[in-house]
Amino acid sequence: MKPKYFILIASCFIMMSTSIASAQNTTTLNRYYYFKIWGFLKYKHPVLASGKLDADSVFLKNLPAVDKAKTNAEFNAAISNMLQQLGVVKRLPAPIKQPAAKVITNNIDNSWFTSAKYLSEANSQKLQFIYQNRYVSASPYYYTEKSFGTDIPHEKSYPFADSVNIPYAYRMLTVAKMAAAVDYLYPHKYLMDSNWDKDVKEFIPLFVNADTRIEHEMLMLKLSALITDTHSFRFYKQMKNSRKILHVGLYPPFDFRLMDDKQVLVTKILIPELCQKAGIQAGDIITGFGNQTTKQRVNELAGLLSASNRSALLSNLSIYKNNLLFATDSLQSKINYQRKGVSRSTVLQWAGEAELPVIIEYLKAKMKFDYEGTETDYVSPEIVRFKIAEITRYSSNLPEGRFYEGMDSIFNIAAKAKGLIFDMRGYPRWGGFLNFVYKRFGQDSKLFAHYYKQDFDDFGRYILSTDSTTYRPPGIHPERDLYKGKVVIITDGQTLSLSEFQTMYLQGIFPNAVTIGEQSAGADGDEKMLMLPGGYEFNFTGNAIFYPDGTHAQRKGVRIDKLMHPLAADLLSGKDTLLQAAIDMINSKN
Repeated sequence: MKPKYFILIASCFIMMSTSIASAQNTTTLNRYYYFKIWGFLKYKHPVLASGKLDADSVFLKNLPAVDKAKTNAEFNAAISNMLQQLGVVKRLPAPIKQPAAKVITNNIDNSWFTSAKYLSEANSQKLQFIYQNRYVSASPYYYTEKSFGTDIPHEKSYPFADSVNIPYAYRMLTVAKMAAAVDYLYPHKYLMDSNWDKDVKEFIPLFVNADTRIEHEMLMLKLSALITDTHSFRFYKQMKNSRKILHVGLYPPFDFRLMDDKQVLVTKILIPELCQKAGIQAGDIITGFGNQTTKQRVNELAGLLSASNRSALLSNLSIYKNNLLFATDSLQSKINYQRKGVSRSTVLQWAGEAELPVIIEYLKAKMKFDYEGTETDYVSPEIVRFKIAEITRYSSNLPEGRFYEGMDSIFNIAAKAKGLIFDMRGYPRWGGFLNFVYKRFGQDSKLFAHYYKQDFDDFGRYILSTDSTTYRPPGIHPERDLYKGKVVIITDGQTLSLSEFQTMYLQGIFPNAVTIGEQSAGADGDEKMLMLPGGYEFNFTGNAIFYPDGTHAQRKGVRIDKLMHPLAADLLSGKDTLLQAAIDMINSKN
């Protein structure tokens, strides 16, 4: 081939490739701005935000016109047509008043429609007018009436058979809903590691090309992981194909704990036959399995499972019941491990159906309370412990007619102890327990936290709740029985949500308490649940919790005075490193 013809063909190929890439980019930007505009209208436009018109129907009706748009002018014409369908927005008789209380405005950025060149001047002005005359109501259609409510109302499930893929239009609706939720309902967007708008743009073509249900579900998990919120960690349980996506199913024949990103400590042998055959012993450090190192597997899961911080991720991956850490695609896997500093490898058979009864009995034993009744939990002479995950034993066992008398008796005993330990490593199934602690030992009515809730006057803005009942029930007043002993609070990655809020509550009741342990889950605030097409519930933190000095609890977790981690030797012997440290602190003369 002559050089000049080769150059001509190469030039034509480059021009064609550039043209295709440009068209794809235009299509993606069209969809991105359409999703952005739709989310804005859903929470701001008087017709949609009030529920007079169904937001999803408007989205689905106008999506084809947006997809057909080949030029910016055609795209803006489609947007103009959609706005016209919604009718004329009436000018408010007076400007919307600015809130008197403190607000969080970190997520507010209207520049995408006030100054973005992608939108025509006419459409930009229409959106600005809508914002200035937006829907304001104490009962928004697409949000929980109470700030602590969980399920977001009027969100359709659009059920599809598990065996079929989610249709294209509903995949697009999924992305639009998730994008709008983070823009307007997730107070911590500004704390995310990545740029959410950039993420959405990158994921749009991936969702477009998701040909199977499993691809669609994997993309939902990857997108949710980017919001770095431990409340969203369990979103994987909504997936029909979670086992395939996460490569799990079989159980390890031993219990374990992630000591860090790279090392898994074998803490207890559960199926001796399988472990003996592979030569695995308690105390071995697993550094890899299958074709991955432990760190590679942790990083893989970090891209699919949302967590506010690394501590929360490692903590949840270390829970045997979750069964997420080890990839068990086949019955057997190669295991790389260390014993007394010597590297070894073996082939391990995972626990299958035959071993399941043993696994079930082990899990039942782990879930059993230390005490079944209302006995005082003396962990050492004159030291009383309250385990937040087990406090329902009080509410469940005290006679209804003598409930308050029984709680007074419990705290009469606690008041005489030389030390109190509040073990917050778990979730409080009874939210009222701490109010009894406050009633007995509280000294004042100062706020122990600042709770920011959705501002219904401007979705995406969060306003400080000054209502005292947000923090404590009405009618509870501290008896000011000053506790003279030592108080230690224990936390770890399972200190999540209400448990974190109540840890802050305890720190307020006992200002001299010492908080020890591992970083908490970093997802303080009430959880919200948004229904997505296919019946998936996307969960995330819906309110923002700060300490009174302005320090946020999201991602960071609660304040810890002494960061500590369980010791390997203690994990092997069954000793609780953090509990023992708390006991030692109370017994010390300092």
